[in-house]
Parts: sequence; structure tokens; C-alpha cells
Amino acid sequence: MKKLSLAGLLALPLFVGCSGGFPMPADGLLFSSVRAPGWYPGVTSEVGGAKTGHSEAVGFVGLIAVGDASVEKAAEENGIKKIHSISHKWTKILGGLYWKFETDITGE
Repeated sequence: MKKLSLAGLLALPLFVGCSGGFPMPADGLLFSSVRAPGWYPGVTSEVGGAKTGHSEAVGFVGLIAVGDASVEKAAEENGIKKIHSISHKWTKILGGLYWKFETDITGE
């Protein structure tokens, strides 16, 4: 019975990690800095674009999170009406003591 409890306890981080909303391609316990492509309805998949947009959100100690890292925010602030490409970047330090999620878009 103790072995089963220990196995369940050791597997807990796997289940907690999979319960998040947005999938992170790779994750490090001490430090992560990962960029990945994004998806959004109506994206043309054309490379490049005359305009670029950026939005971000940050968090501290797993208790406070602020910002708007949405595609809409990045497009709105930069006058982008037609989105060509989206990418996201995750930065996390010490298991979430500090984290930042960024969205970059290109378009016209």
C-alpha cells in the first residue's frame, strides 16, 4: 500500500502539469525560455507582414498574474486587421516564481 501511495505522489506533478490550458512545448523546473507557433481562426499562414504586434502577461510567486497576452490586444494596439503569423514565448524562472507569456504577431 505504501508503494502505491508513493507512486501516486510521484506521478502528481505529471497530472498537474497536464491540467493547464495552453500547452508549453518544453518545460524546465529551474528555467524555461521557449518559443512556439500559435494558432488563431482566420490566420492566413503567409510569412511576414508589414506590421508587427506584441502583448504580454507576467506572474509572480504563483499568486499574482497581470497583463493581456491575447492576439486581439497585439492586433488592436498596432492596427493589424489581417493576421499572417502568430508565435508565443514562455519564460519561467524557478518553477513559476516568475513567469512571462508573450504573443507576437505579424500582419497588415
